[in-house]
Amino acid sequence: VKDVVARPATLRTVPSAGARHPFETYVLVNRVEGLGPGLYRFLAVDHKLQEVDLGGGIADKIADACHRQRFVKTSAATFIFTAVAYRMYWRYGERGYRYMHLDAGHACQNLYLAAEAIGGGACAIGAFYDEALNSLLGLDGVNQFAIYVAPTGKKP
Repeated sequence: VKDVVARPATLRTVPSAGARHPFETYVLVNRVEGLGPGLYRFLAVDHKLQEVDLGGGIADKIADACHRQRFVKTSAATFIFTAVAYRMYWRYGERGYRYMHLDAGHACQNLYLAAEAIGGGACAIGAFYDEALNSLLGLDGVNQFAIYVAPTGKKP
C-alpha cells in the first residue's frame, strides 16, 4: 500500500482492475534475517507481518502442497498470493475471476522487479494442490483461495 486516502481506499504500486486489489499475501519465511522461520500474513495497510504458523514443519507442508518443489522450502521467502473473490465479484460478476488472474500477474511482476532491484530473484509457480495449500492457509477455497506462489531469494 502506497497511501491510504480520505475515502475508504488505498493507493498501491500495482495496477488492479477497478482498483479492487483482491489479494492477501502470505509469506513463508525460511531464511530472512530478523524473522523466525514460519508462515506470516502481510497486513498491507499496517505494513506488518502477522504470525500464522511458526511451528516446525510448515515449510515442508507448503512445499508438499506445491508438488514437492524443493525450492519452496529452501528459498529465503516464498510469497503466496490469495484472492478474496468478493472484492472482484461484487463489481464484475463472473468476469472478476479473469481479472483476479490478470491482477496476480501484475502483483507478481512487481515482486520480480523488487527482487531484481536488490540482486535477488523470484520464480512464480502455479503448480500446487489447491485444497492442500488452501487448507494450510486456513482458507475455504471458495471465498478466498491461493492463486499464485513465488519463492524468492539470492541468485546462485
